[in-house]
This record gives sequence, structure tokens and C-alpha cells, in this order.
Amino acid sequence: MPTYWMISIPSKGNYDFALKELKVNVEPNETSILAVPSFKIGSLDELLKSSESLAKIDLACHTTVTKMSESMIKLSEIPKEEYEDYFFVEDSTPESFIKNFRWNTSKYQIETHISETADKIQKDLESIQNTLKNKLNQLNSLKSSLGSASRKNAGNLSIKSLNGVVQQEHLIQGSEFMKTVFVAVPITAEKSFLSCYESLCQMVVPRSAKKIASDNEFILYSVVMFTRVIGDFTTAAKEKKFVVREFEFSEDQKQSELDLERKKTLVQDELIQFLEWSQSTFSDIFSDWFHVKVLRLYVESLLRYGLPPDFVSVIVEAPNKSQRQLKTKLNKAYSHLDNSGSIFNGMGLSSEKNKKSEPAEGLDINEFTSILDEYSPFVFFELNWDLV
Repeated sequence: MPTYWMISIPSKGNYDFALKELKVNVEPNETSILAVPSFKIGSLDELLKSSESLAKIDLACHTTVTKMSESMIKLSEIPKEEYEDYFFVEDSTPESFIKNFRWNTSKYQIETHISETADKIQKDLESIQNTLKNKLNQLNSLKSSLGSASRKNAGNLSIKSLNGVVQQEHLIQGSEFMKTVFVAVPITAEKSFLSCYESLCQMVVPRSAKKIASDNEFILYSVVMFTRVIGDFTTAAKEKKFVVREFEFSEDQKQSELDLERKKTLVQDELIQFLEWSQSTFSDIFSDWFHVKVLRLYVESLLRYGLPPDFVSVIVEAPNKSQRQLKTKLNKAYSHLDNSGSIFNGMGLSSEKNKKSEPAEGLDINEFTSILDEYSPFVFFELNWDLV
């Protein structure tokens, strides 16, 4: 999504002229009128407090939107070219929602005090943050449990669990003195194994080797022998790089297989539920975030331009490559709005900041360079949501 700038300038009783002038100053960038309602305000002190609290909510919304969208992309493995098919705000793309924004009066009544609206958004945000955290923790816990179970079945036949590979019919039945042993044989050594396994030690049942399974590296054979010689057989097999697997069949292995499948199903179900919740909640949190931006624009415009509300506000699409040039143009065009405006040039101070010329009375520019680098003589907010 492109970067959007939210800008307001005082209209001084002539809205149409101010709007036309602002549009000229941002050309050729795409501009949309931002309709900002007149909200219920309190004292100056309350406005200042609202300004501070809204800035914190703005940052928290940005963090939550980013975390949610990144989690959706990572967990669902959405291809980059399909991002726009997954993220909607009130049935529109985020870009369309921003350009055609209308204040949601059914959710946030304009007759309500600004601080109360901010508190409501804050509570909604905290609820979403807690749910997001819990859902991610639950999903990660299930995936960790599945991963642990899956690792037992990972690897080749010389190391992986034989549960699900060896079945009860592969074992000799009803003998107290004889036992079935399972041997993982390298594929390249199969002929060697078949020619020598009977002679690796005494008491190996001739022609008892049976192929059970194979993978890209090993073949699993079963061999029947007397229980007392298993140790000798294992030692002799190891010298020839055959791996005798320790394995005891249990009915519990069937339960283990069922548990693994159940965990896979649980993870899949939880992932689907998370993605469905995230898609619907993304719309809510993104909408709330932009409402916070609008409130900030309104509050800062009152603090900057005074009462009664008399300003023009627009949304400007600001491509990265043209931002510095556009900011330079706007800072110069509206430098008269602030005593310090004349020192601006682009994103920061002009080259004249190092000159010894005197700044506006009562302001030591050299002491406030870091602040002025981000300051504009007009009200300005940026909305930047980068998909990973």
C-alpha cells in the first residue's frame, strides 16, 4: 500500500479557495478530500491530554495492524501478488477505504466527547490485542506439540520411530524363545546383507529376512532369531553398518498414530479459525486506526489554528520517490503559518540552518534541530502500512 499523508491547513473563512490552493500545491499527487466532522471538545487542557493519548493509541494501532497482517501472511503463506485479495476494510481495499473515508457515526457518535471516543477505541484495541495474543499463543502451542510428535517420525528408517511402519503381523507370535529383530540396511548394502545376515551369529533363522519398508537411504528388514543372540547379532551387524532398531510393538502405537493425526487436525482447525478471525478483525482495527488518525488531525488543527474549527483537510498519496520534493514545496508554501516556517526545506532544515542569522524571536533553532526535522508549519500525519 502506498504511503498516505493527512494534511490540514486553515481555510480562514474561504474553504473553496484554501482547498484549491492546497490541491495545486500537492500536484501532481493524487488528492482526496478528508471529511472531518466537528467533534465535541472540552478545555485546552483536555485537548492537550487528548493529543497525547491519541498519539499513543495511534502507535498501538499501527503495531497491532502490522502484527496481525504479518501473522496472516506468515501462517497462511499468502503469495505477495495475492495480498490485496486478503485484506479488506469495510468491504473495500485499504486504499479505497482511506480515499473514500466517512466517519462511522453508528459506532463513534460525533456528539460524544473526543476523550470518550478515544477511550472506546482504546478498549476495543486492548480487547483485540489480547485476543490476538491468546490465539497466536494457542496456535504456537499446538504447532509445537505437533512438531514434537512429528520429529519422532522424521528422518530415515535408521533413526525415525517405527510406529506406524511395523505392524503386529510383522512380528513372530507365540514364542517365548524367539524374537523378530528389525534392521535398517543401507540401500547400497542390500545384497551384502541378504548374503550374510544368517551368518552374523548363531541361531538366526535361515531365510527369515523380510522387507518391511524403504526410503531413499535405507531398507527395513525383519529377521527372526533366538532372543539370547540378539546382542551378538547387533554387534556383528554394526560392524557391517547395518542398524539394528530397538523396537517393542505395543497397541499404544496405534493411539500414538491417532494422536498425531488429531494434532494435525487441531492445528489446521485452529489456523483456519485464526485466519477467519484475523480477516474480519483486520477490518475493525484498520478502521479504528484511521479514525484515530482523523481525531488526531482534528485535535492538532484546533491546537494549531484555534477555534472555531476552520480548516481544510485532505489525503495525499505520497510515493516514496517524491516525498522529499513534495514536503519541500508544502513547507515553503505554508511557511507563513508558523514563525519558524521559513527555516524549513524538505524533510528537515534548509542549508541556512548553519548560518548565524537570527531565528524567530525567543527560539534558538540550534537547540531544536531534532524536533524541527520532523516539524511542519501545517498539520501533517503520515499513514504507512507496509506489507512484508
